Amino acid sequence: MEAFNIEIMHGGEAINLTIIPKEDYFKIAFAEGILGAIKKEGADWFLMEPENIEPGEVSACDKLSPEGKHIVLGAAEINQIAGEIENQLK
Repeated sequence: MEAFNIEIMHGGEAINLTIIPKEDYFKIAFAEGILGAIKKEGADWFLMEPENIEPGEVSACDKLSPEGKHIVLGAAEINQIAGEIENQLK
């Protein structure tokens, strides 16, 4: 599967993310940095701990949107991202 772009709502604003499929998880990229990764376990999706992602892949970027707001991958964002990934897998 190739990388693909999605749009989610974050803080009332739309942001574009790139989803990069790996063997058993999906990296989430914004601009030029990796925000994190999510993994499906059973029917649920979980945000992976940075130490469980391949070394050197998690950026130390400030994770700021174009408007200068911090991007946080909370439950709402993870659910949106997981839904978009599920749509791509169909």
